[in-house]
This record gives sequence, structure tokens and C-alpha cells, in this order.
Amino acid sequence: MKTYKDNAYKIYQALTKDKDKSVNYYIDSVLNKTQSMFIYDGLPETLPPCELENIMQTNGFAFVTEVNGNLYAFSGGLGGEPNVYYKPTLVTVANPALNLSKSFNIENDGVLFKNDYLCRGLMPIIGKNAVLLTDCNISLNTAAIFSRLTMLISASDDKTKESADLFIEKLLNGDFSIIAENAFLNGIKLQSNSIQHRPLTDLIELMQYYKSNLLAEIGLNSNYNMKRERLTQGETLMNVDDLLPFVENMLTERKNAVEKLNAKYGLNVTVDLKSAWKTEKENNDKNTENVETITPEEMPETPETETETDETTETQETPETDENNETDETDKKQNDNE
Repeated sequence: MKTYKDNAYKIYQALTKDKDKSVNYYIDSVLNKTQSMFIYDGLPETLPPCELENIMQTNGFAFVTEVNGNLYAFSGGLGGEPNVYYKPTLVTVANPALNLSKSFNIENDGVLFKNDYLCRGLMPIIGKNAVLLTDCNISLNTAAIFSRLTMLISASDDKTKESADLFIEKLLNGDFSIIAENAFLNGIKLQSNSIQHRPLTDLIELMQYYKSNLLAEIGLNSNYNMKRERLTQGETLMNVDDLLPFVENMLTERKNAVEKLNAKYGLNVTVDLKSAWKTEKENNDKNTENVETITPEEMPETPETETETDETTETQETPETDENNETDETDKKQNDNE
């Protein structure tokens, strides 16, 4: 009979051994985090911010239009005759709950909310890193399991193998086992484990690097460093400039869409960064403001040491020469009088 412990272990073990489940786990985990990236104010009840963000982040865009007097966000397919910049002009939407299947004109029938300029969404970023993390996690789990294996036991016959299995099982259960037969000792052989495995620390560092890279691509700072020493302030801040451009692009596209939504439907919706992303941007803005630029007028003057020394020397030598000349003339006059 299987216990709950056995079932739970197998269920959650699949998050490591089953690659599809592991990748989906990482994707869902990151999408839960990115739900806190933006904050909206003024959206109608039929247009929840969480659903709007989920469609944009996973689909790359969301088309907001009015159906039966209410605003909804839809995913769909872009197409139609391209405009002068080769951008699509139509979006095809199918929604069984609203009995809706229609192609809308992007410019006239609603507002296109783009996650980013190219409408790629977050799935390429999250999915790529989820695959890397899954493979690394499997390697780490395998290395951890094989680290238990210090030696191999080989048995010469089935009876000896059963005795060896029982012996190991009792040891795993914490029971002392007594070997009563010489046949058991004579029938088994201990083989040393000469298989070399990648050190666990290297795999842990690789896992940490993948996670840090994933967070950096979605605008979060993770102080990953290969050094075994403490980090200086410059090393801590050196990667901050790489975090914000993509997030600022996402914010710009949302503000542009909100502006069109307000103008088209008479709303007063606002959007801004939230949570750690807002803190990261505020800190970056403060660091930028604190940078002092030294103008040429503020540069300290360099003292002219050589020039001053020469002038001083000349000034000191001149009076000594005059005094000597006056003394010589006085001596000559006294000699003449005598």
C-alpha cells in the first residue's frame, strides 16, 4: 500500500526528472513574479490588470475593444494588409464565452496593448532560461544522488544478493544487522567507485548564474559573482545599467496604449512600475543625479612652482650686489683722503 509520503515524493520528483513539468514550473514561477511589475489605476471591472498583463506577457500583445458595452482584452492573430511600415492592420479574435469571432481594425476598432515594441512578450526569455535551469537542475540532482555512492557491491548468486539487499535496507532504516553466514562474506565483493563526477559547487554556481541571468533579462538585479571575495561597490553596481532598458521599453508601450485608451473611451487610466522594478528605477535615477560633472572653470589651478622660484632667486640676488658695490666705493674714498 502506497503512503501519502511516497505519492508526494513521486509527484514533486517529477518537477526535477520530467523536463516538461520542470520547464512549465519555471515559466509559471517567473510569470507569477512579473505580475507585480506594473500597477494600473482606473481600469474597468471587465478589464482586470492581471488578465491584461498575462495576455501581453505570454502572447506579446493584447487587443482591448468594446463588446456589448464593456471593455475586454483579447489575444488573437495579427494580419491584414501591412501599412507603410509593414505592420499588421487587423487582429482576429475568437472568444467562445462572448460568442465572438471577428477581425478588428487595429487603428479604429480598439487599442493594441503591446508588451514591447516587437510584440515578443516574455515567453522567449523565460522559456529559454527555463530550459537551461531544467537541464542544470537534473545534473545537480544526479550529482547529488551519486555522491551517496562510495562503493559498489557485487554478489555471486541470487541468495547472496538477497542477503546484501536486506543488509543495506536495515542499515538505511537505522537497524543494526548481523551477518551470520560465511557464505555471505565470501559471496560478495566491494568495488570502489572510480567514477569522477563534476563537483557540486560548480553546478551550484552554474545554477546561480542561470537564475541571475534570467532575473537580469526581466529587469531584476541579482548580485551573482564568481569571486570568492567580497564585492566592491563598483562591482555591485556595474550591471545596473543593463537591467532597465527592456523594462523601460515595456513601460513606454503601456503608457502609449493607456493614452490611446483614455482618448478613445473617455477613461482616466494610469500605469507605472511597481514593486522591485520601481525601486530599481528610483535607485538608478538617484545615482544618475548624484554624478557630478566637473567643468573647466571648476578645475583646480596648477601652481607655477618653477616660475616663482626663479623670480625669488633673482630678487634675493639683486640687493646683495648693490650692497657690495656701495661698500667698495666707500673704501676707495677713504684711501684717497688719506
